[in-house]
Amino acid sequence: MTRLKRLVLGGAAATLLATGAVSQAFAEEPASFQNRLQGATIGLALGALPPPGLYTGLETAYLGEASPAGQGKDVGNWATATGGRVGLPALAQAVPLLYVPGWTFLGANYSMSAVGAGYVFTTCNSLVNPVDTACNNIAGGGFVVANPTFNPINLSWNLQNGWFVSAGFNFMAPIGSRYSYPGFVDPNPDYWTLEPTFAISYLANNWVLSANFFYDFNTSSSGPCCLIGVAGFPNTYQNGDMFYGDLTALYKFGKWEFGPVGFFEVQTTSDSISGPGAAALCATFCANYSNFAVGGLIGYDFGPVDFQLWVTDVVEAANTPAGTGSLWVWTRLGFRIWGPEAPKPLVAKN
Repeated sequence: MTRLKRLVLGGAAATLLATGAVSQAFAEEPASFQNRLQGATIGLALGALPPPGLYTGLETAYLGEASPAGQGKDVGNWATATGGRVGLPALAQAVPLLYVPGWTFLGANYSMSAVGAGYVFTTCNSLVNPVDTACNNIAGGGFVVANPTFNPINLSWNLQNGWFVSAGFNFMAPIGSRYSYPGFVDPNPDYWTLEPTFAISYLANNWVLSANFFYDFNTSSSGPCCLIGVAGFPNTYQNGDMFYGDLTALYKFGKWEFGPVGFFEVQTTSDSISGPGAAALCATFCANYSNFAVGGLIGYDFGPVDFQLWVTDVVEAANTPAGTGSLWVWTRLGFRIWGPEAPKPLVAKN
């Protein structure tokens, strides 16, 4: 199996993992509930597509919140008001389904995909002072079936000499779980997210280099599902646009691969709230947020299954509980579950 085939087994669809893969808890910005889980496509050369077939896999992420204080306006103001802060230990899993029919359009290979995801999270230390870094005080949490993500079109062009580029369109539909019980309010958003994508990748000379980019536009929310901890919130909320990038630089030797990785997320437009008390609420909850992280990846090719493990460390953050020093650990398994058979000879040998 060629390196190109192995690299994208179950992979191109895993770009959609971020369907609300973690709740940022309480007064954190609602975009964190739905939008792309930053770093989810690390290790994938999304500029390229695998051969025709049906692909799947499993991606798992453990998100730990190591910062002793909230990062900036949202979490910072909540912590100041209550004498504590929120924490973010969470475990997320996603199963992608990628179909490459072998069609071409505008000189590009075509694919479509979808992802189902779920996560378990815990909110810690919301009302405790001093900070409970061990998360001994559990404020809430639970299991969430995330809003699914659909990718109706992705086009990949082979530029030759190992270079590939792709462009596509994803959307996240507000049809995930909607339940609540004591100590838990489901943070799934009630709004849609529209996401154009672009990637450029290099696969040659034992190198795998890729920059995967995503831009999110969010529709309006009715409010209660998005500003957790704000009882009876009657306003309409719209999160600002978001720009994401996942960066990979891997070197392959034999069946092994390793190298540095990183990601960033930046909010590019401001949030907006309308309705009674909008100005006061926005003064507390509207804040552009960002994350920047670096780390390393190691992978191994088992033949029919490709495995990757990587760790990222947040080195700069604003208005998110994933503060500096937060370590996130990821694993990915990818494989093909169906492929067209090789053509049989027209004349059988005697």
